[in-house]
Amino acid sequence: MSIYRQSRSAIRKIVFGDTLIPQEFTIGLIDPQTEITVFLHGMGAPIVVTRRLTTACCAPLVLGVSLDEGQWAAGSGHCKLSLRFYERAGAKRLLGEIWLESRAVIPLDCTELHLFDVLGSINHCLPRPRLWAHFLSQAYSNRRNVGSFDVKMTARELRAAIVTFIRPHPLMLGSLIGEAGGNMFPMNLMGELGNGYFAFALKDSRRAAHLVEDAGRISLSNVPLPLCSTAFQMAVNHTKDSISWDQLPFALKTSKEFRIPVPAAAPRVRELQVEQIRKIGSHTLFIARIVSDEKYSDDLQVHMIHGFFQHWRMRDRKSELAASLAADLLNKRGLARS
Repeated sequence: MSIYRQSRSAIRKIVFGDTLIPQEFTIGLIDPQTEITVFLHGMGAPIVVTRRLTTACCAPLVLGVSLDEGQWAAGSGHCKLSLRFYERAGAKRLLGEIWLESRAVIPLDCTELHLFDVLGSINHCLPRPRLWAHFLSQAYSNRRNVGSFDVKMTARELRAAIVTFIRPHPLMLGSLIGEAGGNMFPMNLMGELGNGYFAFALKDSRRAAHLVEDAGRISLSNVPLPLCSTAFQMAVNHTKDSISWDQLPFALKTSKEFRIPVPAAAPRVRELQVEQIRKIGSHTLFIARIVSDEKYSDDLQVHMIHGFFQHWRMRDRKSELAASLAADLLNKRGLARS
């Protein structure tokens, strides 16, 4: 290794320590996850919204929180709204916060989906000097490669998006049947809304969003760990009109009501009937009614978190952090680290 590379490596080690790990990190958890609790603050007593929270769009970054009818009217101090992300066990430490500004309200039966713009955020998963070293490095990289991004987020939006992934997001495979045939593709921007509703967001620039819009229904399958790398490889299907079911590298079964092909190994399958479609910016938000929800096992399922949170989870456990990096590589590529 050249002196230049040695010096550069030494400087990076000093600046970043052992925090240079993938930002998009995979772990296995039982669904629903029990590591993080999310509270909505600013309406009197904090409201638990862990399982009533979704990302509605990335650019601009719009977050959705569903509340029962009357909760919003009963609240106070709406001008200081925020989402706070706490560890559920242990000391229940605050790991992140996002400050919100009301954007729109979408009425549903007995429920209201509140959409919020992001005003700012704070992240406690890394010490502040390490955190800002990452932010500055990311800003430099993004500026050099701005032309390659199809979703252009501001620095404020990117930092807030990182906080949203402190709460583990389940990775799912969405499958549908349309006029052109069938398709199946991975998804992770989604969330339950309560009272039988579910929401998910897809890039408007990809075919998948328009296929769902045309079909009006979709089956969502949780992904077991052994299928993780295959699910990642299926990201290319977002750009396709259809695929051949018989060429998928895993066994299939059909969903309960819609009879749509889904992975036979899926621990849980939901069938959704789309009721509302909102084109916001880079993403289209789909609001759907849950038609069926079949749970088949409690096997570990793939969840997505941010690398900063994974470092916090593995703090002071270097050997476990190293093992998790190897597991993440295996999950994404089906390859063990050499």
